[in-house]
Parts: sequence; C-alpha cells; structure tokens
Amino acid sequence: MNNPVRVGIAGCGKIARVGHVPGIQSTDAGQIVALCDVDVKQAERLRNELVSDANIYESLDVMLASNIDALCICTPNNFHYPMTLAALKAGMHVLCEKPMAAGLPEASEMISAAQKADRILHINQSLRYNPMYVTLAELIQQGEIGEILHLRCIRGTSNTPNRAWSPGADWFVSSEAEGGLVFDIGVHMADLLQWYGGKVRDIRAYVDTRLPDIDVPDNVNALMRFHNGAVGVLELSWTLPTGANLLEVYGTNGRIRCGFTEQPIELTRIPNDNEEPPVSYPAPKEGVKDSYQAFIDAVLGRTESPTPGELGRDAVALCDAIQRAGDSGTTAEVEY
Repeated sequence: MNNPVRVGIAGCGKIARVGHVPGIQSTDAGQIVALCDVDVKQAERLRNELVSDANIYESLDVMLASNIDALCICTPNNFHYPMTLAALKAGMHVLCEKPMAAGLPEASEMISAAQKADRILHINQSLRYNPMYVTLAELIQQGEIGEILHLRCIRGTSNTPNRAWSPGADWFVSSEAEGGLVFDIGVHMADLLQWYGGKVRDIRAYVDTRLPDIDVPDNVNALMRFHNGAVGVLELSWTLPTGANLLEVYGTNGRIRCGFTEQPIELTRIPNDNEEPPVSYPAPKEGVKDSYQAFIDAVLGRTESPTPGELGRDAVALCDAIQRAGDSGTTAEVEY
C-alpha cells in the first residue's frame, strides 16, 4: 500500500461537504489533512461534521506551505485559475472543480503550468464518472446506433443554485465571480456532447437573463455543428417550473435516450427481419470509478487522469463559443 496522499481542501462550502470531502475519504489512499476557507466558521463546521483531525487555515499560501501533497479546489469559479497556479507552483497536484476557468487563455496557462511542474491537473467533470453516461458512451463507441447524426440535450431547474442547491451561495449568479448558467450546467453538457459527438465546429446561440435580480445568463438555447457533420441542440435553464433532464443521441442505426423515465437508458435500434424487438433498456455499468479515486490513482501513477486539464479546456471552449455567439448574435467558431 502506498503512503496516503495528503489532501488539502480550498473552499469549504456545499460541493466540498457533499462531494470532495466524502469522495476523498472513500478512496483507498487519500487523506484529508487540511481545510482552508476565508470564512473560518464554515471550515470549522466542515471539520466538525466530517474531518475532525484536519487542520484549518485562513490563508491558501499558508496551507500550501504545510505538509500536503494535493489540493482540491472547491471555491467560486473566479478562484480556480489563480489557486491552481499557486498550488502547482508549490508542487501540489490539483483536483479543480468545473469549470476549470472562465476563459481559454487561463485554461491553457493552467495546463502549461501543470506540465512544467510535472504535476496532475485533474478537472472534476463529474458526469464522465456517472455510470449512466459512461454506459451511453460505450454503446456509441460499440456502434450500437451507427454513425452519429444528431444530439439533443435539455437540462433545467426551477430556480438558481443560490436559492435551491446551495442557499446563499450568491457567487453562482455573479458575473464578478464568473458564475452563470453557461459555465455552471453548460460546462457539464458541453463535455457530454463532445464525448458523444466529437468536437464542435461552430455555434449559434440565444443567451438570455430573465430573472430581474442577477447579472448572468439563466437561459440558453444553442445550435451547433460538429466537425463530423452531426448537429446538436443544447437547451439550458434556471427558470423551468418543472425542471428538465433529457439527453438524446440519434444515429444511422437507432437512438439512445437517457434521463427521462424509471429506466435510465433506452436504446432503440432500426429493426430488420432478423432482429429482436428494437427497444431495450441497458443497465448502467457497475463498478465505475469516481472522480476522486481517479485523481488519487493519477497522483500515485497508477493510471492517467480520465479528465485532465486538456479535456476541461475543451468544455470551456464550447461554453466560450456559446457565450460569444449569444453576445454577438452571429455564428461563433469553437476555438480549441
């Protein structure tokens, strides 16, 4: 057994409490030894609830100078870039929440810094570790629906994250903190669409703010053309009264849908004379490694990170193009 990977947590809000802390604790070699937050009381609450033996730091620089090997960045978006650079410079491996940055130059600099430091930069594109979405990717890769023609994704909630998911976390709806729907939900869906359809060539988008008390997008409708000739539609909202969660992928030989019924995956094939009934419900793959174990494995040199900085940058690239297309009212090319 390797020595424990000593992990520090920067940002002690909800994503740390429900994701990173229990996630690292569930790994076979990760140990949380340090917590850092400008709100010391929040760090103390997290320590009392989940990590009673962790040290608390008010300053990231002081924590980085302590005895840690890796840093989980669980802060508002505008801190991801500077904290990642600081941690890499200090010799730490980094697990950074999505989006890794709000712009392509910053994302590229983070990747270069990780290469220069010879450290892992792992982005928490968490849907890449979801058994349902992993199964969907494998079905596509196995040719179950043939050549991909069209992708459609709708994802919405009835309220903004600072009112529903994490009450009081107003950075989600702050442009100063680089919040907003495009880089919140959009960065997840952008990654999925590129996982299944390949890279996107260009985008037309309608980006809107409907709620009166925020200054970031809360509704997005985007139409995209992929380099392989497929087309895609992405619909995102923080103002859908009933919410929405549906992903459809159409190919030359059939269709896959997920996220809409009690059966998580529906596979429909184009029937022929020798085929069984065309609709089936593949079970999500069991034993899928989560993002935290994947990070620890990468730090220990067991495997490469499945979601490195380069993949995170691709998701940022698509979100950046959506935002540019929406702002300009014209077609925006995706700048990978």
